[in-house]
Amino acid sequence: MRQEIMKTKKQVSIYIALLLIVSWLIQILAISITGDINSDAARIWLVGAMLSPLIVTIFFLNRNMNLRQKLLWKPNSKIFITSFFAILIPIFIAFAVLIIIQQFNYGQSEWFSFSISSVNITGGPFFLGKGIQSWLVFVANIFVTGAAFALLNALVATGEEFAWRGLLQPLLTDQFGLVKGVTILGFIWSMWHLPALLNGYNYPDNPVIGSFILFPIRLIATSYFYAWLTLKSNSFIPASIAHGALNGIQTAIVANIKMNASQIYENMITITLTVIIGLIFLALTHRQILIKKKKVYKNCH
Repeated sequence: MRQEIMKTKKQVSIYIALLLIVSWLIQILAISITGDINSDAARIWLVGAMLSPLIVTIFFLNRNMNLRQKLLWKPNSKIFITSFFAILIPIFIAFAVLIIIQQFNYGQSEWFSFSISSVNITGGPFFLGKGIQSWLVFVANIFVTGAAFALLNALVATGEEFAWRGLLQPLLTDQFGLVKGVTILGFIWSMWHLPALLNGYNYPDNPVIGSFILFPIRLIATSYFYAWLTLKSNSFIPASIAHGALNGIQTAIVANIKMNASQIYENMITITLTVIIGLIFLALTHRQILIKKKKVYKNCH
């Protein structure tokens, strides 16, 4: 048994190293060739980096067939309700950030003007149109648009989530437990972006602080939410949809806030809200695991 545990630990270490090395090489090539990680020319490289964990995972599982049963990938009926939350929560975070920024006069949305009875949409690719809309139509418009772009972006995000939530999450939580395992996963996920971050991706004004403090905190908290989605559905698919919603409507709404103050205010507000949401879902996940253990105990006795 001890020998089997040591073998699994070695396999997990090799897997993590492969995930990081392949992504870092792609990002370094993107920076070297395009000269600007935020340029349009670099986007195809970033898409390649996002798809690389899928390729690495398939390669890894072909050589480590004993770990195939750990992969959480099968579609099932539970993915529908969890996918609703996968879309709703990123939308909630985006508008919470916007409301706080406008309330404190740190900036204004370039897309929305709010009143008591309606919302005026002046920009953005919204499926139910632009212009003045009632709150009911506006809410429907946001959710429909958010869902569509979440599903579209999930096609690429699956490249990452197949690895992060599909395989690495169960491997790390088996080895370290829920909280420590998911925390380590979130940190690895953030370091996976390291070359791009250090070259101004996401935090162009504060690349070092962003790389080693802000982004790790954000992705660890996000991983708590994604862990709930994955364990609740027993599949990585809702996490891919949430990742798609984050890269889609959440990022778009926040990116189209014209800041009057330093960008660090938006960064800190976004991280604070993400941490609060993450801790809530971590508590829900812990409760879910305890309920399952009690059911198993009752069945055994």
